[in-house]
Amino acid sequence: MKKFILTFLAVMTMAFMMLAMPASANAAQVKDFKVTNGINPNKSNEITFDYFRVVSGTSEPGSQVSITIYEPIVANSTTTYKYVRGYNLIVGSSGIFSQNIALKEGKNYIVVAAKNLNDYSDVKANITRKKAVLKATLSQSIAMPGSSNW
Repeated sequence: MKKFILTFLAVMTMAFMMLAMPASANAAQVKDFKVTNGINPNKSNEITFDYFRVVSGTSEPGSQVSITIYEPIVANSTTTYKYVRGYNLIVGSSGIFSQNIALKEGKNYIVVAAKNLNDYSDVKANITRKKAVLKATLSQSIAMPGSSNW
């Protein structure tokens, strides 16, 4: 039974990933697609203590926007991505989308993708959520210049 469940989950994850991929590497960009808040693709890695993050932006009305969170796993110098959770939205007539996403503790590889007919665009970012214990420890420490062992 466990093998059946694991196989089923693996097949569903692969099917979801295939649907999230563009139909063609040469697909046109989705008109007006832009992530304006929540992730910064220009940073190689953001660090936060927050459990949640609001991802918002703009896209062509009627576009399908998916926000997918993966856990990067490195083994033998190869990175694979394990599906963690996903969110699906349809952009309304205002052209604005917004979604509160839950970050897992550790590394989160986030893909925000917009699809409209044959057009596809995406934005990718890495966010590392640090442990709450570390936040509590740091918030109770007083750092004096030159007196820290860090």
